[in-house]
Amino acid sequence: MYPLQLSYDGVDERVTRLIASGFPCEALFTAVFTAERMLRRTLVQLAISAGFTTDDALRLVRGLVGLDGLRRAWNLYDPRGRSLSEAIGSGNWSILREAVKARDEMTSTDRSVSYRKCKSRAAELMRALADVSDRLVKLYEYDGWGAYRRRWTSALHTDPKVPK
Repeated sequence: MYPLQLSYDGVDERVTRLIASGFPCEALFTAVFTAERMLRRTLVQLAISAGFTTDDALRLVRGLVGLDGLRRAWNLYDPRGRSLSEAIGSGNWSILREAVKARDEMTSTDRSVSYRKCKSRAAELMRALADVSDRLVKLYEYDGWGAYRRRWTSALHTDPKVPK
């Protein structure tokens, strides 16, 4: 995974411009992609902090499909076993889930999503992402926007004996 090229402010500005230019569906796609990317990168950092090498952490997270995959794996790497919805807040989780559902409706079904719904979901998600970023920084001192720490040597299994 390469670093995110835009800052949060840059993404927020891009989404705002897309909405203002009459492209709310593209704004929704951008906002959901940003949210998933931010959470995915944070999960990689949590796996690295848990003792996995950077390459192993990337391989683990790369195998997770969609938001549901991130949700199921989050508590495995959280230092206190928190779920993803606990980490980002249940209100933010609901907003994210609804935005992902709208995005998925547009991409994998014949149903269309109204411009008004795309516009409101994108704007709502970008506001929620600001809070999610603050929460992740408070919990993990990392929110997916910067480069993550690299680990070259595994810190797992320092005493690999299996008790009898």
